Amino acid sequence: MKITLDGQLLNYTLEGEQNLYQVLSSIAQWLSPQKAEITHLTLNGKSIDRWDRKEFENISIGEIDQLDIVTTTESEQEYNELEILLQYFHLLKRALEGRQKDSLMEILKEYPHVQPPLEYHLRSVFLSEGSARFPLKRAPSTEGEWKQAEQFVQNTLSLLEARQYELTHPYEACEALIPLLEQTKGEIEHTSVLLQTGRDREAVRNVLSFIEILSKALRILARLHPSDPRVQEVHRSLSQPLKELNEAFLHKDSVLIGDLLEYEIAPKLEELQSLLQRALTERPQ
Repeated sequence: MKITLDGQLLNYTLEGEQNLYQVLSSIAQWLSPQKAEITHLTLNGKSIDRWDRKEFENISIGEIDQLDIVTTTESEQEYNELEILLQYFHLLKRALEGRQKDSLMEILKEYPHVQPPLEYHLRSVFLSEGSARFPLKRAPSTEGEWKQAEQFVQNTLSLLEARQYELTHPYEACEALIPLLEQTKGEIEHTSVLLQTGRDREAVRNVLSFIEILSKALRILARLHPSDPRVQEVHRSLSQPLKELNEAFLHKDSVLIGDLLEYEIAPKLEELQSLLQRALTERPQ
């Protein structure tokens, strides 16, 4: 039995596996710490499109001459999904820039399928389900409506491109993030005052910006040092306050927002900055 993994011969030793399902389960378990999963199989030259446990259990070891396995890491999957979203929004952008009503409405027929993955990948921006709706329900009839749609598409493209850049240039993204995190500390410390003085719109803008920057910092650290207990601890210590902040934001609870930012989240920022700085010093040459 010959097994290749992403085009490379795999030195695989049987440990009691008797069928294809057991072989694949064993390899999938081995891939798990690498955050990779099996995405395509070719058995004896025949492509297999779907994972069928019952079928695989009926294929004995003796029937396997060659098994070619293709895997994809979490980062690769995320990159591919972001690329699809980018292609869709570039189509929207061209239709909007050309004021092509028919093309725009045809492209928007697919938007119900685009919205869920968009909210998933940009969940620190689109805090509630349905918040990533396209801003128009019908074809634009005024220049203001065209501009509104264009602004939404351009903002979304910028966010998607920034997320993709994190994946391909994590150290550069880390370096650019440190001064932003320092800047946002002052804004967050001032948020309680804004809320108390009725400047809710400005406060909300600060909170949204802060959540995106903080979420980006946690994502980058998780990619650069996934097994570091200090990274895991700061992520754990911030996850609950961020969840509560999201709920407070949705319920427009300005008092709780201010308390969470000042007493739960702000004290963790110095530790987060320290971890980002350390990640840069350990950057491979």
